[in-house]
Amino acid sequence: MRKLLTSCLLLAGACLVGQAQNDCTSIVEYPLGRQWVYQWYGDNQKPSFRTYHQVIAPGATADISRLKMVIINAFQDTVYQGQYEVQCTDRGLSLDLLSKLTPDMLSSLAGFELRTEENGWRLPIGLHSGDSIPQSYSHITGFSNGVQVLEIDLAIGPVHILDQEDLNTPAGGFPCVAMAYELWVTQLVRKRFRLRDWFAPSIGVIRREVFDRNGKFFGYCELVAFLPG
Repeated sequence: MRKLLTSCLLLAGACLVGQAQNDCTSIVEYPLGRQWVYQWYGDNQKPSFRTYHQVIAPGATADISRLKMVIINAFQDTVYQGQYEVQCTDRGLSLDLLSKLTPDMLSSLAGFELRTEENGWRLPIGLHSGDSIPQSYSHITGFSNGVQVLEIDLAIGPVHILDQEDLNTPAGGFPCVAMAYELWVTQLVRKRFRLRDWFAPSIGVIRREVFDRNGKFFGYCELVAFLPG
């Protein structure tokens, strides 16, 4: 069980032979048009939000992909639309910290122009079960009509790599690696959440569970559709 992360992430290192040095596609692939659809549920197990993530364009450089995210509530109203970037390097996959926020958190940011500093955390190549990823930080400012109206500080980690689990979702069954970590959100007051992700090689997050700082269940999401692109 403790060998899975070696096989799924070290494969990226094997893929580097004869290919570009930024090939980490065995972690997650981002071809144009690829789409992930997640259904979110509250602590009462009732559906709350549905989120759509789609690769829409390359970024500023060849190793960056740009994704569009749309969040729809239970009444089928669009409550958030935005974009974020991921970067594939020879050291691993860099992910936008905004992608760690729950839909209700993101819906409160709808309509603002968001700018980030120190954005992203890296899922390195070559991790093993029992390893940890250090904390990552991001400072976000929100603007409305060119005027700054909010500031948010995000921090996640350390991310603890757990063991393999086979997980079934509406999108299919996947061999996954579980990851546990904390998310800190500071906007006037600091809030702390505990999260657990189930991550499938070359696909991405399959399930995410969210708890409050005391371990009380907050909600979860699971992958309900996956379009390879």
